[in-house]
Amino acid sequence: MVSQYLSEVKELVKTKLTESIGNSNPVEKSMAYSAIAESKMVRAGLIFASSEMSSSLEHDSVITLAASIELMHTYSLIHDDLPCMDDDDIRRNQPSNHVKYGEANAVLSGDALQALAYEIICNDIYLSDNNKVKALKLLSHACGKNGMVLGQHLDIDNENNLAKTDQESLDHIHQLKTGKLIECSVLFGQLNNDLNDNEIQNLKSFSRKLGLAFQIIDDVLDVTESSEVLGKNNNSDIKNNKDTYVNILGVESSRARAKSLVESAIADLNNNNPTNIDKLVDIAYYLINRRN
Repeated sequence: MVSQYLSEVKELVKTKLTESIGNSNPVEKSMAYSAIAESKMVRAGLIFASSEMSSSLEHDSVITLAASIELMHTYSLIHDDLPCMDDDDIRRNQPSNHVKYGEANAVLSGDALQALAYEIICNDIYLSDNNKVKALKLLSHACGKNGMVLGQHLDIDNENNLAKTDQESLDHIHQLKTGKLIECSVLFGQLNNDLNDNEIQNLKSFSRKLGLAFQIIDDVLDVTESSEVLGKNNNSDIKNNKDTYVNILGVESSRARAKSLVESAIADLNNNNPTNIDKLVDIAYYLINRRN
C-alpha cells in the first residue's frame, strides 16, 4: 500500500533530516521543529518512486535528494505561513514556526533550511560532481525567481485581485508554486539516467499535471475537511480572499478535473515505456484520494 511505502520513506528521510539539522543552537531547534514534524512527505516519496524506474542511484543518495526536497519544501511552508504572506497559525498539526519561535526566527530558520538543502547535496559522497551540479541546478531553478518564489508572489497578488482569476491564470500560479518542486522531485529520481529530450518532456508533463491535481485537491480539502484532519487551518483561502479551483469549478468538477489530470499524467509517463512505475502511479492516485 502507498501509505506503508510513504511511511517507510518518511522514517529514512526523518533520520537524515535529524542528523543534518542537529540540535546545538536555537536556529537548529527551530528548523527541526518544522522539518521533522509529522507530514506526508509526498515529494520525498516521488523521488524514491522515480528512482525505482532504474537502479542507477545509490540508495543513500536517494535519501539525500529526498531530504533536500523536504528541507526546501519546509522552508517554503514556514515562509508561506508568515503574517506578511498567508498568515496561518497551524501547520502539520502544531503551531506554525513563527507562532512558536517568532517571526524573525521563522524567517531565519527558513533561510537556513534552504541553504542546508543545497549543502547536503554537495556533501553526498556517492553522487558524482556532475550529478551534484545537475541536482543543484534543478533545485535552484524549481525554487527561484521563475519557479516557486514567483508562484508565491503571484498567489499573493491573487488575494488582492479585484477581478476573478480565470482557470488558465490559476494553473500558471500553481504550476510554479506547487508543480515546480514536484517536477524537481520526479527528475531527481532520474538524475543518473541519460534521458533524451522527449523522455524528459514526458516526465515534466507527468509532473506538471500531477502538481495541478495535487493543488486542486488541496483547494477542495480546504473547504470540505476540518482543521484537525488537515493539520492546518481550513477555509484559509476564503480568509485570504483567494480565487481557487473550487471557486471556479465547484467541488465535484474540481475532483473530476484532478482525476482527469492524473490519468493524463500517467499516460505521459507510459510514453517513455518505463519499468517499475507502480509506486509512481500509486502515489499519483493517492494524491487525489487523500483527506489531508
